[in-house]
Amino acid sequence: MCRYGGSNIIITTLWTMYKKVNVHKPGQRLLTTPSQIFSSLIADVQRARRSIDMEFYIYEDDNIGNAFARLLMRKARQGIPVRLLLDGYGSRNISRKLCNSLINSGVEVCITSRIGISRNHRRMVIIDGNIAYVGGVNIADRYVVGNTLGVWHDVELRMEGYEASMLLKIFEYDLMLYHGVVGDILNTSSGNVGIYCSEFQHSITRLFEDIVDNAHSELIITVPYLFPTAMMVEKFRKAVERGVRVVIIVPERCDVWLLDDVMRSAYKEVIGVGVDVRLLRGAFVHAKMALIDGQRVVLGSANLDARSFHINRELMLSTAELGVCRAADMFVTSLLDKSTPPSSHELRSRIPRLFVDFLKPYL
Repeated sequence: MCRYGGSNIIITTLWTMYKKVNVHKPGQRLLTTPSQIFSSLIADVQRARRSIDMEFYIYEDDNIGNAFARLLMRKARQGIPVRLLLDGYGSRNISRKLCNSLINSGVEVCITSRIGISRNHRRMVIIDGNIAYVGGVNIADRYVVGNTLGVWHDVELRMEGYEASMLLKIFEYDLMLYHGVVGDILNTSSGNVGIYCSEFQHSITRLFEDIVDNAHSELIITVPYLFPTAMMVEKFRKAVERGVRVVIIVPERCDVWLLDDVMRSAYKEVIGVGVDVRLLRGAFVHAKMALIDGQRVVLGSANLDARSFHINRELMLSTAELGVCRAADMFVTSLLDKSTPPSSHELRSRIPRLFVDFLKPYL
């Protein structure tokens, strides 16, 4: 089943890490390293007794992907319902052999069509209807061993209780869409976590605008793709004018060369209104997260671009839990230590401005 060996080693190693660091804690916990994220997720899946529901944009047929596949197949053979919902374009590299192995073991595998502009960009895991994970992480080796861009940095919020039941409703909604059934999705939040979906009218757009409007002293954003709309640039300008320090951390290089050049124009645009842009060197920041005044964290699947605002199906969460805010602060501090402002050379784009303006509504 494995394209290359190592899936059993990954499961064993991460399970050992899990037992050493004792990552299981009730309530909310922000996981910021690959060992934390995957060991915690593997441990919770191994303990599942009633159901396992997973939704990802990217699922790679590599060591991590095969490790999770073996675990899901084992749970399905134990009689536990396992459902895996993937985006057809993002998960286009998953092999038919791996899918068939999952299906033959009893896993319900649902992969959306590769065709179409709108993508299901959400990532979530719900276990036993009571434990949930939401963030920007996909199932892929790049988070552990890296790729040509370096190791990918990302975050996941682990939750227990009411929030998991609300996220299960969103998963069920996405599954209904896959089967061609149009249903309803409720805009909801609890006292601890705000839940934002693209299906709520302008929800993702309004969330990002609210993030900027309600910052009082400092706003730090980590995002892999920076293509802000004119409205967002204006929001940044007003925030800087009222004394807010606005920092945006992006990767030094993008995973698509064309986007690299387009983003350089975006850098100049936001730097022009006073935003402090930092390029992460030697690694790829994939976390879609904002830390507002050190007291509120927003994270999930949405990038700072028109595609996430208006085209894709996205999921974002907002929390003011103290431990999550502290972990987010440590995460962005570690990225800032490895980041520097773009040089004048890095602000030059080879793409004409007219072409950039044409592309931005679709990026």
